[in-house]
Amino acid sequence: MGLNFRKSFKIAPGLRLNVGKKGISSVSIGGKGARVNLSKKGTRTTLGIPKTGLSYSSFSSHKKKAPPQLNSYQQQPFIGTSTSQMLPNRSVSFLLGFGIFWMPYIFAWFTLRSGYSSTARWISFIWMVFVLLIVMAD
Repeated sequence: MGLNFRKSFKIAPGLRLNVGKKGISSVSIGGKGARVNLSKKGTRTTLGIPKTGLSYSSFSSHKKKAPPQLNSYQQQPFIGTSTSQMLPNRSVSFLLGFGIFWMPYIFAWFTLRSGYSSTARWISFIWMVFVLLIVMAD
């Protein structure tokens, strides 16, 4: 049985710094019901209903996935183009836009997934910082 250490520090309302025996292990944003945990391994998003024990959690690894193998029926990319230039940008759905407006510190992290435009990312993170500054000013 190995020795383990873990400590969590509250930095601001809804923001926690998690420390393990090897140093800072992750940062958690959110509170009861909705939380995003950013670590070296990836991003874990958890949505739940408080006091019921019901929750949904998803994990997105930071590791780059190998590009899919092209078969003979798919068009070959031009030399000098990357696969990110060939993929269309995702549009921000109504639910994601609603979440960014009401809970920007959680849903802005969803725009970090591949496919969202840099404009959508900038807007969501600027809104998140703006809302956090208003909350901290009170």
